[in-house]
Amino acid sequence: MKEVINPQLQAWARDYVWRVGSKVGPLSSSRRRKLLVVHLDGVPKAHLDEAVRTGRMPFLSRLVTSGTYALDGAFWGSPASTPFFQAGFLYGLRHPNLPAYTWFDRELGRRVQMNTPTDTIAVESRLGCRPGSSLLSGGGHTYFSLFQAEANNRLCMSSLASYKVMVRGFKYEMEGILAARTQTPFSYIRSLGRDAWSSFTEIYRWARALRDWRHESGFLMSRVLLQRLGWSFAHTKALVDMVRGVPSVYLVYGNYDEVAHRRGPRSEQAMAELRRVDAYLAELYAVAQAVEPGYDLVFLTDHGHVDSHPIEQRGGRQRLEDILLRGAPLPLSEDIARALLDGRPHPVDAPHAPQEPVVIESGNFSHVYLTREREPLEATQLVARHPEVLARAMGHPDIAIVALRRGDSAVAIIGGGVYGPDEIDSAPLDAEFSRRAVADFLRELPHMPTAGDLVLYGQAVSKGGTVGFAWEFGSHGGLTRTETNSVICWPTSLPVDLSGLSHVTQLHDRLSEVYRDGARPLVRPEDSPEDSEERWAEAT
Repeated sequence: MKEVINPQLQAWARDYVWRVGSKVGPLSSSRRRKLLVVHLDGVPKAHLDEAVRTGRMPFLSRLVTSGTYALDGAFWGSPASTPFFQAGFLYGLRHPNLPAYTWFDRELGRRVQMNTPTDTIAVESRLGCRPGSSLLSGGGHTYFSLFQAEANNRLCMSSLASYKVMVRGFKYEMEGILAARTQTPFSYIRSLGRDAWSSFTEIYRWARALRDWRHESGFLMSRVLLQRLGWSFAHTKALVDMVRGVPSVYLVYGNYDEVAHRRGPRSEQAMAELRRVDAYLAELYAVAQAVEPGYDLVFLTDHGHVDSHPIEQRGGRQRLEDILLRGAPLPLSEDIARALLDGRPHPVDAPHAPQEPVVIESGNFSHVYLTREREPLEATQLVARHPEVLARAMGHPDIAIVALRRGDSAVAIIGGGVYGPDEIDSAPLDAEFSRRAVADFLRELPHMPTAGDLVLYGQAVSKGGTVGFAWEFGSHGGLTRTETNSVICWPTSLPVDLSGLSHVTQLHDRLSEVYRDGARPLVRPEDSPEDSEERWAEAT
């Protein structure tokens, strides 16, 4: 502890624990290991590597360079989006059927968006998770996650769907807040007002320069209410939870992700959020060490962010829907049709009622629904009914990958060829794309019936940048190396090895063994049999 935080912060943490502990009672007296996971939403691994190397995030840099923590890359699976990650991390679901943050839901028959509480609770209710399977089962708390995941508190997106639930939980959520405040009300209001004015002036200059105000009013509300008020509240509650002994806490820091979408992942505003969160992480670590028993503090990211170049700025302000559905007629190549049919006879389309297509612009990728039926279209149906849409998509210079189902599997059209998941290594992909992620997505697509009939990915146009289909300047969910290379950072003293993770469900399983399921023998890949007998997860 002395190696990474200074004596003043240590003294503050001891005083804080005493002050809060004298005002609020414990929620748990268990001596088992306790866990705090801080989720840094959307932060690219390259940013954190650079912050450690240069000291731009001083606390994180000391934590890693001192050897107190290990920092490793991780691949969580595809798609590289928060709903997919949280379903796997919290519930251990390998195939949650969550194709993006926004999509057209075939079961509900409408567009869903995961920042809409009623949509989130509908999605969570059908995940089909067994009681007790969540990482937060048994008294855990969550802050700013999408799913409640059996947490005892109600500060997640799905719980906001019910006004009655919010009212019933208000007293519980407010316990300890007054005792735990680190600023006087006057100084906090003054600071909030200064941040609000700074945000307003920046947003005004940005929108005026672009002559486009889309999303800017919502971004202002997010900056003030969520990124300042909301995060301050959640951070304080996590500190209080550690004093009270909550067995597991999941805290999502979404400020960087929000700013990166609107201003770009390498913008000054986005980088300022990393510097800001570093001080918060230091406070969390100091309190985690000061309470008894202490907390194991784990940091992670769910995906990275790339610069997004909106397609509207590249093609005469045409949106993707116009390009696909109202573009010039193009014939589908016979070679492509033959590869998609894969030896099956050329289809004769059966009569069907025409349906209005839905194009969901999900950042630098898009789900295209050419039918609203519950079952997605497969390659033979697409060749028979929508050859011109296929031809426009594969022929457009700003579209790098067209993914679709073929029989019981899936394929991608790349550079005029058709490739299955085992053939991606030979595809003419730009070096920005992760071949591992492309192959993984093709294997996952048959497990996502609610994904589009076509899934399109924007072309790489710069180092760390792709074409985007939505009006935003930072995107994720695509298949580039930057987006799919995530981070896990954990104490080297932890009784479980978190290196070499190749799917988010592995992280769920390894943490569950220590913090939920009780003591288990720990076997690391490099251990000899006699070494493994001496290592046990200290869960009691």
